[in-house]
Amino acid sequence: MSQVLFVPANAALVHYAEWVQFLYPGDEDKALLELGYITSFGAIVGFVTRPWLGQLVNRLGARTIWMIGYLLFIAGFMGNLMLDDVNWVIYSLRGIMFLGVASIFTSSITYITLTTPESRRTEAIGILGVGGFIGFLIGPMIGDMILGTNPGLVEFEQFFWMGSVCVMASMSLLFFMPSPPGNVQAGSLSLKQFIRTCRTYWPGSIIYVNIAFGLSMTVPLHLLKKFVLDNELNGVMVGELGFITIFYLVYAGWGMTIRILLKNAPDRIGRRKILCVGVISMVLGYCGYCTISVGNMWMVLVPALLCGTGHGLTYHCMTALSIQTFPSENRGTGSALALMAFDCGILVGMPVMARLVVWQGYNAMFLTVAATITIISAIYFKQNGIR
Repeated sequence: MSQVLFVPANAALVHYAEWVQFLYPGDEDKALLELGYITSFGAIVGFVTRPWLGQLVNRLGARTIWMIGYLLFIAGFMGNLMLDDVNWVIYSLRGIMFLGVASIFTSSITYITLTTPESRRTEAIGILGVGGFIGFLIGPMIGDMILGTNPGLVEFEQFFWMGSVCVMASMSLLFFMPSPPGNVQAGSLSLKQFIRTCRTYWPGSIIYVNIAFGLSMTVPLHLLKKFVLDNELNGVMVGELGFITIFYLVYAGWGMTIRILLKNAPDRIGRRKILCVGVISMVLGYCGYCTISVGNMWMVLVPALLCGTGHGLTYHCMTALSIQTFPSENRGTGSALALMAFDCGILVGMPVMARLVVWQGYNAMFLTVAATITIISAIYFKQNGIR
């Protein structure tokens, strides 16, 4: 339930591209590049701090770091109300938000893995992800309703207040959650210790699949709104529902349905088999983005369904495979490593993808993402097999 309340605020950040363009009027290409740099900087902050976050989770407990993450996210989110142009402050605020999100997801994944048996761990991570999908159903739609088609400062103020209220409600639920057994332990907070632990329990090339997944998520999380604005796809499609809302209703709704219907499949059939199906679906979905145009807006259903399927099948299997080699006392470190790989895909991918869009257009970017996922996944499955 805590995730259900938090993710709408995080998912509402799909509209952050519109906020950057509002602060950077008159030049769409420069606004896109600026968005890439801002997002990449935030991802760098998350990437650099995750080694210590993982060890702090081991030392202070998952619930404590979870709560600190919420406070950081609120500070960064509400800080945007002080901005009137693009400067170093927006980079700092994005970094604080990424640090908050990094803390939240590292601690929540660790909490879940410590409170469920090995045989049901993938299922538990999947159920945690269902809360995320519910947030994706709600967040972008509420953001669309608040911002409308031509938002001004008042609409953006309402947008940031809405997100902060959701996060505060989510944080309040942590007070009712028990601390998991065996989570807190005394230990070093050194980078050397983190590296030593990762080398000892290194999960293999599944980490590179995490990087590819992080790259793929730059589209729905950060670039999709800019794609809509630049291609004039912001008209109404059904009733009062616009392109972004339709996309996320289908993407998250179908992804959540797949996740629930097949929640036992990874532990019953095999994690790699489900991961393989998810990766193939995601690759086809990114190719499907190329079919969207002003006169063919309903083709959004193709990537929404395929990428929703890919997300629904990929993330929990990938995460479980990434942390399965780490013992319970180092599970925070394992979670941090997996999420560092995800951050790496964003911090490298965002500026590169933004530059590629300016140079060759959105279709080239979509196909590059599809090709990258294909190559990295092929390497992983060649090394590890599908069974």
